[in-house]
Amino acid sequence: MKKTLFLIFSLLSIDIALAGQDISFMNLKDNEIKPADEVFIISYSKDGGTLKVNWSIEDGYYLYFDSILIKNDQDIVEFDISDGMIIEHEDEFFGETKIVRKILKISSQKKIEGMLVEVAYQGCSDRGFCYPVQNKNIL
Repeated sequence: MKKTLFLIFSLLSIDIALAGQDISFMNLKDNEIKPADEVFIISYSKDGGTLKVNWSIEDGYYLYFDSILIKNDQDIVEFDISDGMIIEHEDEFFGETKIVRKILKISSQKKIEGMLVEVAYQGCSDRGFCYPVQNKNIL
């Protein structure tokens, strides 16, 4: 009788433990961290030497405006903003800063002459996860 009760108790404990595990796996999907390339979609074109770079930013994510950097053969490229949702943001790490949501379109102020163009940017999710700086060689 003791063995039977022990066996029933053990089976119920295992069943409860597995049920709790299933619940935690379901919550994991809600807290999934997507790759930066999926939430900050970057595209670019070069028109007559002018570089145009666009970001499409998924809802619930943002870029730090001050993290955006373009280099052409190691020289920093100044850029103009043609479209974007840039807002003031109080950040727990950086304090008062500007962030970009939804879309950003920029173009180089001068013609791009060299062969190597690198774009750097950094962003975060509203859930508190911040990505490391992303560096992309685009041309």
